[in-house]
Amino acid sequence: MASLLTTLRTNKTQKGFTLIETLIAGVLLTLVMTAVGRMGVSALAGSSNLAERRRVEEAIENHIQLVQQADSLLTYDQIPAGHKNGENGASRACRYPAEYLATALEQEGAMNASNWRGDAGSNGTELFPAFQTPKTKTTEIETTYSFDEDKAIVTVTYNFDAPESNIGKETRSLELSPNFQSYCTPYEASAS
Repeated sequence: MASLLTTLRTNKTQKGFTLIETLIAGVLLTLVMTAVGRMGVSALAGSSNLAERRRVEEAIENHIQLVQQADSLLTYDQIPAGHKNGENGASRACRYPAEYLATALEQEGAMNASNWRGDAGSNGTELFPAFQTPKTKTTEIETTYSFDEDKAIVTVTYNFDAPESNIGKETRSLELSPNFQSYCTPYEASAS
């Protein structure tokens, strides 16, 4: 009797898995693999967005450094005489320092007399080395230069579509005060 019981136990353990057990295991494995696959696809998309965001931020940071360098290079001595001597001998660059710097940045450092308050007759002057607006291969970065003459502040604004689909438009801005204005005399900066 003992050997019959042992034989039955051995046969029962050697049967393997039932069809239902195999189907349940297959369904569970499919669900797990689907979840892992979705996480992988999501990680790849997130990695791509993160890489593009890094490129956009890097392009803007580089441009900000170039703008700050241009402001440092635009010294009082660098300003052409035609931009200094205005009506009644008043210096127009010193009277409107924020506008002058914003215009110089828009013109990428190559200021002609004709593009600063309508002077004609003088040749162009390179106030600082030209630099391009920031951009990446896939993201367009719109750069605008505005000024507030009352505060003598130039604002550089960067607008771009975020690489992530759920964010939309983003804006970065830089405010700076023209470096050369500290060398202007009170007479030059006045409206007289």
